[in-house]
Amino acid sequence: MLDLVHKATLHSMVCQAILVLICLLCYGCGGLSGAKFVFDDTVAIVKNRDVNSLPTNWTAIFTHDFWGASLLSSDSHKSFRPLTTLMFHCEYALLGLSAAHMKFLNLLLHCVNTILMWRLIRSLYVPEVSTARWAILSAALFAAHPIHTEAVSGVVGRAELMFCMIHLLCLLLTVANTGRLGPQTGGLVMLLTAVGMLFKESAVTIPMSCVLLDYFQNCYYHLRFKDQWSLLRTRISYLFYLLGTLGLLTARLWWQDFETPTFKEVDNPVAHNEHVLTRGLSQQYLLVMNIWLMLCPHWLCYDWALGCVKLVTNIWDLRLQGVIGFYSIVLVALMNFRRLPGMMLALGLMIIPFLPASGIICVGFVIAERTLYVPSIGFCLLSIYGFLYWYDSSTESTHWRTALRILLMLLFSVMIVRTRQRATDWLNEEQLFKSALQVCPDNAKVHYNIARLATDMGNNTKAFQHYHRAIELYPNYESALMNLGNLYREHGQLTTAEEYIRLALQAYPAFPAAWMNLGIVQSAQGKFDKALASYEKALKYRANFAVCYYNMGNLYLEQKRYAKALHHWQHAVALNPRQPKAWANILTMLDNKGLQEDALRISNQALQHLPNDVSILFIRANVLGKLKHYTEAETIYKRVIELEPHNTLYHTNLGVLYHRWDKTQEAIEAYRTAISISAARATTARENLSKLLKRLEREAQVMQR
Repeated sequence: MLDLVHKATLHSMVCQAILVLICLLCYGCGGLSGAKFVFDDTVAIVKNRDVNSLPTNWTAIFTHDFWGASLLSSDSHKSFRPLTTLMFHCEYALLGLSAAHMKFLNLLLHCVNTILMWRLIRSLYVPEVSTARWAILSAALFAAHPIHTEAVSGVVGRAELMFCMIHLLCLLLTVANTGRLGPQTGGLVMLLTAVGMLFKESAVTIPMSCVLLDYFQNCYYHLRFKDQWSLLRTRISYLFYLLGTLGLLTARLWWQDFETPTFKEVDNPVAHNEHVLTRGLSQQYLLVMNIWLMLCPHWLCYDWALGCVKLVTNIWDLRLQGVIGFYSIVLVALMNFRRLPGMMLALGLMIIPFLPASGIICVGFVIAERTLYVPSIGFCLLSIYGFLYWYDSSTESTHWRTALRILLMLLFSVMIVRTRQRATDWLNEEQLFKSALQVCPDNAKVHYNIARLATDMGNNTKAFQHYHRAIELYPNYESALMNLGNLYREHGQLTTAEEYIRLALQAYPAFPAAWMNLGIVQSAQGKFDKALASYEKALKYRANFAVCYYNMGNLYLEQKRYAKALHHWQHAVALNPRQPKAWANILTMLDNKGLQEDALRISNQALQHLPNDVSILFIRANVLGKLKHYTEAETIYKRVIELEPHNTLYHTNLGVLYHRWDKTQEAIEAYRTAISISAARATTARENLSKLLKRLEREAQVMQR
């Protein structure tokens, strides 16, 4: 008896070790080296002050959406996931803003979810297949499936991973209490559901999955339909789940003031189409597309919005054959649900978690691969169930069973290789966008993101090419039109820049960033009154637009209205303290007015929000030098040079400090370093060095006399 327990324990440990090893083969083993924040990570984490601000702003975390906007704002996507945001914030507070360690935690959660899935399936009662084999093979497929790459390798996929973990825990709890689903179990499931909804809204479907699982584990499907209906109506736990789910949904909507999000056509063309038939048929086709991506995860793309999936406009579209095929499978499953309950359970666990993303409510995407992370549990169960049913039916043909085993191993090998390849794409944006272009060459958003990245990397030729291509594919793409206008402005082509920005405003008249950028162009053209009107328009559509206040300050500076300029810069940093240019302008103006003590005080405030900003540190060092606080000034100059060692100006000003401090040798070295970096730009360093050397020469001559 003891030997059997030891063998069972050893078998369990081996199975779990194999599953973790598969996860590591797919995503670990050096696969995280050089990882960066990509795509949605930038908005949700890098630029989200709720995540990367200290001390913790609890109010903001529980009143803002996942992307950092106020939940009650008209711009908000209403994706309320405060516990996910809080997890990111805690990681930032403990370990800093590092993509590698955040992705490593995602990998650990994926390992946990894989093991939980194995434990769940192993504990099920499904008489028609071996649950031990069903468990290990389904969990292995779940561990290696390429469709999970976005959820695991994209940091924002943390929401899906946590939802999945809570989902599996609730299902395990349901199985453990089969036949005696009391109030304690129901209360705990609803509590976990409420917690899950604070990680990801889709967790609201958890009670429905628990009801489905309880239904099949108690074998209610053997009863007559009339008896089943009577049982379902009188089962207190099911009624409790229904009322609890409605209560959680009501509370969730109340928290966002019962407002619905507003998405643009660029985010979801299907939902914005005015024809009911087109919307309905296209949505059904998208459902099949999602299943196809799980069935054949070869074409994977980080964004399926514009140009990836053509709308289905009539019933004669051949793509609807896939829809007919899917519903035929569902119909066959329903007709045989008493004989093949495992298949129905798997199908239900695939469909239920997908309901929030299925188009029954308006969402801001066409296809989002990370939303398939939890539904893929049902898909993996269904796939392996079919394989085992086929395999067990082939008892008479040994060769055929051997061939099936070989094919299964080949499938796992291909899945692991594909997942590892896809995980490499998610290491940085350049690889991610390039891979998307191969899948969706006519996706305007892909071209837009490639252009944006090329601009950041200084490759303007590539940026121009892809911005123009994005606009060619989608002429009303307001963000691409505005960014192209900004690119022309940076190249001094102000008339062309204004044309493109006005086209952006024609496409979207309530576009605050476009109004602000139009103001910048008009200011550069000397049209100050028109620029001011454009800035005011921007503030009309976004009242707390900090960058706009900064640019208005620059406009007043051009007009030499210094008091108004200072006021607008101060207002900008009050709205968003992480604006280095606004802080730098304030400090420079105070320094120029001779208000060095005020400049020091304000620089302290600025450094609380931007402790490593070079421009603020540099101005503070200059002010300290003027006040003859040489030691502190020297320390800050050296810190600035450490952050940017190849800046001529920083070495020159350090030389000036030493010059004033009568540290002659140090001044000479600083000037010479500045000249060695860039002789053309080091005019002041050359002149100061020449004066210093002549002075030393004269002093030497005097000493000789």
